[in-house]
Amino acid sequence: MRTQIIITSASVEKLKQKARKLKRESGISHHEALDLVAKEVHFNHWHHVAESAKAFEPTERAYYFGVIIAMDVKDAMDFRDPSGRFVEDSSAFALCADDIYRYIREADEDADMLATDPHYEEDRLEWMEEGLMNFVFFRYTASTVPGSVDGVAGIVDECSFWPPEFIWYKNSFQEW
Repeated sequence: MRTQIIITSASVEKLKQKARKLKRESGISHHEALDLVAKEVHFNHWHHVAESAKAFEPTERAYYFGVIIAMDVKDAMDFRDPSGRFVEDSSAFALCADDIYRYIREADEDADMLATDPHYEEDRLEWMEEGLMNFVFFRYTASTVPGSVDGVAGIVDECSFWPPEFIWYKNSFQEW
């Protein structure tokens, strides 16, 4: 089985554009161009890109159009949803990490460091290695999305005594 690499639909589109440009410039076949572009970004071939994008699509859809919650890792041990509305999603960090990082920096009053500061990226990567392990992400899978963030919180209350740390409701980050 191939390793799944997290890739967004926007990144797939950029790779397709790059492959089209490569095809025009070098005269190779479309399939060859797709494979070359895929290998440049550490995929085995284009089909690997497509498989990875398909695997990540439910997470991406939940982030932009639905609900993702982040629970403290200790609180997540008590999270039970027998109806299956929430499923643990280990890929959600890829979309949610930057929001949490910005929130933590603001709370620590480190917001004055600009993203262009050379230490910003180093600090962010260090936090991602250490800080993200403190969260467990759950993706909402029911066919109808709750009408509000409060509706999401009500459903979470049914599943856990503990509230979520963060909620992403239709691409809107909420500290809870």
